[in-house]
Amino acid sequence: MNQAVATARPQAASTSARRFANVCVTFTLWTLLGLVLGLVAIVTLPSVFGYQSLTVVSGSMEPTLGVGSVVIDEVISPLEARPGDIVTFKDPVRSRQLTHRLQKVRAEGDTVYMVTLGDANDVPERWTVQRDGHIGRVVAHLPKLGYVREWLSSRYARLAALGAVLLLGALMLVDLWRPAKPEPQP
Repeated sequence: MNQAVATARPQAASTSARRFANVCVTFTLWTLLGLVLGLVAIVTLPSVFGYQSLTVVSGSMEPTLGVGSVVIDEVISPLEARPGDIVTFKDPVRSRQLTHRLQKVRAEGDTVYMVTLGDANDVPERWTVQRDGHIGRVVAHLPKLGYVREWLSSRYARLAALGAVLLLGALMLVDLWRPAKPEPQP
């Protein structure tokens, strides 16, 4: 009788340890899935509702918008913009988008004249847009999320996602092919 009791305890301890490990793995996988889905939602959902999201790549708007922040812009008519708004527009000198604070707006005929200045810059930009054109107005920003967004678009992130899918598939196959546990006898 003592022999049966002595062997039952190590099995109970290993079962508890296995159950704890399964709970930890499940929690970790659900947490990672939630993080990935949340990041994907933050990056893609704005466009579904008519917004655009961009990553800040320079310090021209610091400390308001730090490098690596993601800005969410609503697309507006240039005549809706007011001095003090942070707007996103096509750089008049290079082919890129700029996000700076609007200083002045003036409309003449079909052309709207804009003057913007980055919070950390000394020299303003003067640019024009057609009256029926579109610019972006920043409605929200998410600090440092741009770094995560950039990493998620890298080759390493795709490889990590493929590895996670393969690992999940392997775990499911192991669970499926594992022999059934014998029923405990009373």
